[in-house]
Amino acid sequence: MSSAEKEQERTRKERAKKIKKLFWRFFVLVAVFAVGYGLVRWIAHHQTNLPGVGYPEVGREHIALRDPNPRSYNSNPPTSGPHFSSPANWGAYDFEVRDEIFLHNLEHGGVWISYKPGVPQTVVDELKKIAEDMNTKIVLGPRSKNDTDIAVAAWTRLLKFNLVGGALSASQKEDIKNFAETFVNKGPEYIPDMGGGIDPKTVQ
Repeated sequence: MSSAEKEQERTRKERAKKIKKLFWRFFVLVAVFAVGYGLVRWIAHHQTNLPGVGYPEVGREHIALRDPNPRSYNSNPPTSGPHFSSPANWGAYDFEVRDEIFLHNLEHGGVWISYKPGVPQTVVDELKKIAEDMNTKIVLGPRSKNDTDIAVAAWTRLLKFNLVGGALSASQKEDIKNFAETFVNKGPEYIPDMGGGIDPKTVQ
């Protein structure tokens, strides 16, 4: 093989190597784009099919009992924002507990079921039964600031509805259970279920 032929062969191999490298770079870019696009579509689909309504987080800082709240909440009941440094013990309460306490429960991955004072006692008993049967991180109690009969809150997520004929329908019960099962332990701080809190009456 002459020198000219050797040079042509070397040039051909270098060109082939460059084309192969460009091909693999293009393949990787397409693969990364496809995976990214699929992930965005999956997240969007997943988010739109979650129960309740999502709200942007408005903070997680702790405030003292007598300190003014540094910002407004963006949902009713609140689903994120400034709160007291201790959560409540898990369970049902027959008195109103300050939002700033239960918000800390939500931060720990809990679910807060609240009802407007004056709803039938049979409904309150049914809500307590749901909470007991689920045996998970749930706090429950009356809340006069509610703008619906029932509100179920998790961190940055909220499900609200009014009673039908003064009673909880079967579908509403299922919605509460589904919401709680979906969002329990999904708060920004994971604390084991047995993690205790305080008696809310001590800071009322």
